[in-house]
Order: sequence, then C-alpha cells, then structure tokens
Amino acid sequence: MNKNLGKSHHNSLQGRWKKLKVTVVIPFLALLFACSNNEGLNVSSTHSSSPSNLLVEDNKSPLNVHNTTPQLSWYANVKKQTAYQIRVASSEQLLTAGTADLWDSGKVNTQVSINIPYLGETLNANQKAVWQVRVWSADNTEPSDWSQPAFWEMGLLSKDDWQAKWLQVQTRTVAEVTPARYDWIQYAANVHPDITEKLKKHQISKQMAVVEQLKEQPTASLFRHSFKTDPTKKIVRAKLHSTAGGYYEIFLNGQKVDDRLMDPGQTDYDQRILYNTDEVGTLLSKGQNTIAVHLGSGWYDEDIAFSKWHNPDASTTAPKRKSLAFGQPTFIAQLEVIYADGTNQIVASDEQWLSHPSPILKEGLFSGELYDANEVVTDWNVNTDAHNLSNWQPVKVLSKSPTKRLEPQLLPAIRAVKKVTPVKLYQPRENVWVLDFGQNFTGVPTVNLDKLGLKAGQAINMRYGEWADIDGNLSQKSGGGAPLLKQVDTYIASGNDEKTWTPTFTWHGFRFLELTGLNKAPALDAVVGHLVRSDVEIVGQFKSSNPLVNRIHDMALWSYEGNLMAVPMDCPIRERAGWTGDAHAALITGNYNYNMQKFWQKYLGDFETSAHIAPAVVPGKRSHGGNYDWAVAEVIIAWEHYRHHGDIQVLAEQYESMLEYMNAAEKQLTNNLLRKGYGDWCDPVLKPGMTRKRCNPEYTTPTMTTSGFLAHGAELMSKMSALLNKPEQAKHYQALFNRIAAQFHKEFYDPKTGHYGSQTADAMALRFGIAPKEIRQSVADALNKDVLEKWKGHGSIGALGQTYVYRALSDYGYADTAYGIFTAEGYPGYQWQFDKLQATTLWERKGVWDPAKDPEGRNPPGRSLNHPFHSGYDGWFYEGLGGIRPLGDNPGYQHFALSPVFPKDLDWVETSYKTGYGKIVSNWKRQGDSVVWHFEVPNNTSANVTLPGQSSKVYEAGVYQLQVKP
Repeated sequence: MNKNLGKSHHNSLQGRWKKLKVTVVIPFLALLFACSNNEGLNVSSTHSSSPSNLLVEDNKSPLNVHNTTPQLSWYANVKKQTAYQIRVASSEQLLTAGTADLWDSGKVNTQVSINIPYLGETLNANQKAVWQVRVWSADNTEPSDWSQPAFWEMGLLSKDDWQAKWLQVQTRTVAEVTPARYDWIQYAANVHPDITEKLKKHQISKQMAVVEQLKEQPTASLFRHSFKTDPTKKIVRAKLHSTAGGYYEIFLNGQKVDDRLMDPGQTDYDQRILYNTDEVGTLLSKGQNTIAVHLGSGWYDEDIAFSKWHNPDASTTAPKRKSLAFGQPTFIAQLEVIYADGTNQIVASDEQWLSHPSPILKEGLFSGELYDANEVVTDWNVNTDAHNLSNWQPVKVLSKSPTKRLEPQLLPAIRAVKKVTPVKLYQPRENVWVLDFGQNFTGVPTVNLDKLGLKAGQAINMRYGEWADIDGNLSQKSGGGAPLLKQVDTYIASGNDEKTWTPTFTWHGFRFLELTGLNKAPALDAVVGHLVRSDVEIVGQFKSSNPLVNRIHDMALWSYEGNLMAVPMDCPIRERAGWTGDAHAALITGNYNYNMQKFWQKYLGDFETSAHIAPAVVPGKRSHGGNYDWAVAEVIIAWEHYRHHGDIQVLAEQYESMLEYMNAAEKQLTNNLLRKGYGDWCDPVLKPGMTRKRCNPEYTTPTMTTSGFLAHGAELMSKMSALLNKPEQAKHYQALFNRIAAQFHKEFYDPKTGHYGSQTADAMALRFGIAPKEIRQSVADALNKDVLEKWKGHGSIGALGQTYVYRALSDYGYADTAYGIFTAEGYPGYQWQFDKLQATTLWERKGVWDPAKDPEGRNPPGRSLNHPFHSGYDGWFYEGLGGIRPLGDNPGYQHFALSPVFPKDLDWVETSYKTGYGKIVSNWKRQGDSVVWHFEVPNNTSANVTLPGQSSKVYEAGVYQLQVKP
C-alpha cells in the first residue's frame, strides 16, 4: 500500500473533504440567561489576532516528516472561518518577503482548518518548509493577518538517504554469576528460596531451566565514537537521526539528547522500525566531540518470558525452535552538522565505533534489571584519553538492514509523566520491607542511594507486585503463569555510587515494592515511583459532585494510562500485549481523555504489518488471528480516528487492509452470522469466587458479539467507502450490514421479553442500529428492566459491553439507570470493588476472588489487577453526563452535538474536551428544581444542542448559559 499518496489523489481528497461540511442555518437564539458570544473566547471581528497553534502532522515543527502531502492544522481565531490561504516557502526569508516558492494555496473557500493536505512542490529528504496561514471570516471581507511562521522538515525518506550503518556488539559478554547476581536470577525465575509463594513440583523443573537461560543472558551494551567538528566554522544547527532494534539511549558529550524512555515504540521490527530526529546543535562543541549509545533488548530480543529461549544469532546445525526474538539488539545513528557557510558534515554509525559491556548485566521487559555499579565505565560517553579506551572492542556492522523500512516516530514518546510516592511501609519478615504506593500503576522506581547508605558490594533486590496481604507479604501471583519471568530489579553498590538509580530498559506494573538486602528499615521516601506511558496530551477533564463517580473515573484513567506504551497494552504485569479487542473495548476512554491522533495512526500501521488478516494481537511475534470480534478494532479505530480528528488520509491509507479483513470475515459467515469469537470477555460471574473457563462470557454468546461487531464494521466500511469515492463497495457493505442485522434480529430477539438476551446484546442492537426503529424504545425498556430487576441496578456487561450500555440507556430516557450502575451497592459494583477488593485499577476478573472467604488476602487472585479493557464506561461521562459527542458523521468536532443528561441523584458535573478546533466546555449544576447549564462552543465550530423533551438548536461559537427544567 502506498502510504505517500500523490498530489492528484489528495486534490480529490480535499474536494471530498469540502463536501463533508454541514450547511447549518443558525436560528435566532432566545437565551433564558444573559450570554456573551465573546466572553472567554478568542473571537475578533477586526482580526486583531491571526491564526495560531500551527501543526504539521499534529506535531509542532516536526523534523522527520515522510508524508509527501503532510497535513496542516491551525486555530482560526475567528468566530467562523469562511476561507483560508496557505503559503509555503523554502526559507523564512522568502516567506517574509511574500515569496511562496513551494506552494500558495490561493484563497480556498472552506470552514475546515484541520488536516489540510500540503499540495505544493515535492520535498526532498531533510528539506525544510516554512509556512503560514491567514483566514477570512463571516463577519469581515478582509483577511486576517498572516500567522507567525511555522515549519516542518522532511526526514530521511529512503534507505539511500542513510549513510549510517546498523551496528551491534561483535561478541556479546555474559557476566560472571556471583552470589549477589545469582539472587537476581533466582528472583526473576521465581525460584529464590526467600519467596514465600512456593511453586508446585511440576513447575520447578521448568523454572530451573529458566535459571540456566538467565545465566547465559548477555549484558546490555555501550557504544561510542569520537569525532571533530571544524573549529574554524560556526555551527548553526545539527540534526541527529537515530533508532534501534531494541531500546536505546543516545548521548552527545555526556548529555542525553532527549527524555524518551523505552524507545523506540514497539513494532513488527522486521517490517518497520520507528526512528527519531533531534535538534542537537546546542550539545556540540567546537573541535572534539563524542557520540554514545546505550543499547538494551526491549521488545526486539525479549524471548525467555514466553517461549523456550535460544539465541537466534548463534551458529548451530541443530534445527531452531520457534523464537519470539528478532535478533541481537542493533542501532543506527546519523548526525548532520550544518555550518554557517552552508557546508555540512555527516557523522554516521560505522566500523570506527567501539563497544563495551554495560553495567546493566541482565535486563528484560518481564524480568527487570540487574545493575552492578562496580562495572561502571568511567567517562564512557564523553571525550576521554585514548588509554581509557583500551578495553573497548570493535563493533559488528550488519551487512543487511534488520527492517524493511525506517519510519518517523511521530507519536508521543514514552516518558515519566507523574510522580507516585509510597504511603505505607510494612515489615512482613526480618529484613524484608514492603512499600505500599497506595495506587496500582505502571512505571519505574527511583532509589535514593544516599538515604540507603549502601556499602561496597551490598546488593538490594526490589520485587514488584500488585498485591500484598494484610501483613505486607508481596504476591506476584496476579502475573499469572504465562510469563516464565517475574519482576525484580537488583542494584549492587560500589561504594562510589551516584545519588539515585532508576532502571533504564524495563518497567513494571505494581502497587507494592518488596525491598531486601538492607539491615534496617528504609525511609518511606527512599524510593519514589514514576508513572511511565506514551506522553499523549491530556485533552479531557471530568469531575462531578459525587466523589464515588470521580473515583471511578480516576480508576479508568489509571488503568488506561498504565497501559499506553506505544501500544495499547492489555496489562502491565502479565502479557503487555496489544490485544486488538482490548483496544476497541476501551477506545472511547482514550479518545475523550487524550489526544490519540498519532498514537492510533501508529497502531493502525501495526495491523498492516501483521502476518494475520484478523489479528488478535499487534504488533509482535506473539500475534495470532481468527477471532473477528477482536480484529474489527482496525475498522472501528480508523472510523473513530476520522470522527475525532477529521483525518481522511488515514482512511485512504488503511482502506486496503480493512478491505482484506472485511472480505475474510464475510467468507466466514454461516447463514449471515459469524459463529465464533472471544465474546463479551470477563463479564461478571453471579457471585464472587465462582470459577469459569478462562474468562469466557456468561451471558452473551460469541455469535452475538462477533456478528454484531461485523455488522457495525460493515456499516462503517460503507461510510468510509463513500467518503473515498468507492460507491460499489459502499453499496456492498451497506447490504452486508442489512443482511447481518436482519439475521441477528431474527435469531436473538425474543418478542416475549422484548430484548436480545443480554445487556450487551441489547446495547449493541441499539447502538449499532441493528434493532428495527419501531422497537428500539421497547428494547431500551427491556434493557432498563434487566438492569433494575434482574441485576439489582448493576451491569452484567463484560469488556465489549462497557462502551455501549450507558448510552443505550440514557439516549432512550433511562439516564438515572445508567448513572445508577456506577452507584449500585454490593457485588459487582464499583463501591464494592473499592471497599472489598481495595482496587485502584480495573481488575481483569472482578469476581475471581471472594474477599469474604479470604479477608486477610492470604490467597491472592491469579489474574491481572490492571486491565483497561473494562474502562469503556468512561466515555459516557463525556457523552452522557457532559453531552459532548460527535454530530452524526461530521468529522473533527467542527459541527458537534451537545446533549447532556441530568441524573436526579447528581448535583453538578464539569466536563471539557479539547479538539482540533479548541476546547468544548459543558458544566451544569442544580439550583432548586432547575439545572443551570454553562457551555462553550469553540471558535470556528457550531454545536447542535438537544435537551430532554426539547427540539434541537444550533449554537455558533460563544459562551452560553441556559436554565433547564429536567
């Protein structure tokens, strides 16, 4: 599939884009309270302000764009934009002079100001483009001032643009196993004698084999290269392109060039690797300089946890067993230094580099990190005397690239985004201390070595778990038995240690941290944690008058954030896999709370590189396929990405891959339904402690969910086909939807009960338009009755039902019932989860453990305690309580809907959502028997406002306040 679409194609895309506009007739607005259209908004009829927030590919001034028609966005800063003009030049000087040598769009009559494709001259590798925009508004015939200039730069577009070579260690080093190091190995293999949770006999031999594998695991690696810049010339800037097969850090003259962690993001590495481009001119010196790389395994060489490990690079005549690794870690780096006289200098990874073992002696995503400070290499990443390099070794240059293509990493990098501090210290046994952080999260610790006062050779071991019993005994049981490794970091002191230490190439899912190796209790602040995730911008805010509901919202966010690691993971302690069903189950939570535009674009690319047509997991070698209710995520994510961000290029790029999925799914139909799937995974068992086969659904058959989601996917494919000017496919998929919907209704609708057999099935029938229009209210009536009478106000929904049940109720007049699911008392309610399970994140199986039978927590649950696929409910806090939602198929929230509900037991709600056009606000508060509703419509947008029992009205940009009689 050609990801860089041509100009002619994008001219047609732009034409179709214009057709997507909604023509709105603005009625006279009789406001019940005084309002000001300008208050709090950047609205001007005299154009005192120009467009701002200029973005390219949803990034500010990106340095490695590959799209030849990159998408440009801005805030118009007028009440209603009627036209724009973009001009692009090869330098700021030309642009300032009014010379647009690359592109002048001319005046384009449209209100759209997001994701406008650049249609100018074709740009070459590393070429810079400077641009600005001005707009016309409905209330002024003259254009605004030109915006301040912004820019983007093209990346290294082909393999020929890379002069650098892929490097790796020539001979990997395996560190000697000392007693302190063996402790780490035993903890990681789960066989250390001090672990209180003992293995069963049949497990011991397998784990002892893991011990042998860990003994042979090589160290991480250090690389360096010294070079000279021309001391007679002034350096005006420098760009560094770099990436790795594995995780890497890169330094110039001892300074890390970025704050990225666990980088680059996981992909199918043999198909594509994401690379970074950094501006590093300020880090260079005149004359002598040193560039250095620290290289770890990451996902590239992670294999022990889920298979019988072998070294895929080892030469052997024996047949190779299946490996999840892609090979030995490797990296590539290319530095371009630009001088004031216009000349440049390329410093590239090549045969002249040197390598050395890292003090990180063992490392892995599932095992953790073994760090021996006695192995620290002084001055390893700075200029140093030649005699200090005597133990450094030549590198190996790969003769062939390890990947088919290098692509820019335009999604936000993984970073430490929030500090988490311990709240309690336990001492369950002698010289064993357990820190309780009070919150289950995904991250890394930072150890204050000064406060621990370690002696030379003293080792501390840190084990991580989601559970501890009443005495503080740590359990790692929730990690399950699938990964053969357990989370542990070990630090061995040298007596000349740094003040703090944080593991480099691993992260953990935990609330509790067990610390051993000390002779006295550590200070509570001797260890702090950091939430680590893809640094997507927070764009949604929600709070209400009910602390319980606020806590439920926070629990969704802690679960969702803790599993954003360049891939939407299922859980941070066990599989850490990009399960596709989990991704679409929690999609609405991500889209309303974070700017997921580039994140989802990257994840959709993982579907394209998957070896499976209907993958259950992407990316990585653990993928498998065949369950279409999971893999429909590709279609749903692509459509919702378009609705939330107005990005039609992604639909065009993804179309062939989605077509392949839909065609394969259609061939699996039996009498117009799909008869297999995972189903509404992990719906609640009737009583806590009940067993079940895996997490198979209790109430909704897989035929219901797989068929329902395929019907939904068919309707979305029909819409996307129409947008992309594919009328035959649009007609075909609408017909497919009709066939599946008719059969679904025929097989599952019971006219006696008035519903389709379960809460999830009813919700799907309503939200996907499967139920005939004339019975939809009666289906909602039956759903309401099931919640209130059969389930005593609770939801009986699993992962797939969470997104759909609440609006299926509130859109048909049952907002109190939808809201009541969150406040219902007893099992499986949220208050019960907080009180009885002490949950701070969403458990995979909330009924897997019976707290009444184990009040001291001696027999912990064996399933993940941090599973965001149950968080789909959070979208209703925005769409229902706030009423913020897309208006039909209108993209990008330029024309959106506001339709809040006002549950009788809730006093106030505050919601906001930042879109590509600005921030939407919807706040309401009860005053006597009325509700006062304050809402804000951003510049250059309009809102279709619908209140209970009233007809809809259209509101243009402004700030409004209404009094509502609920």
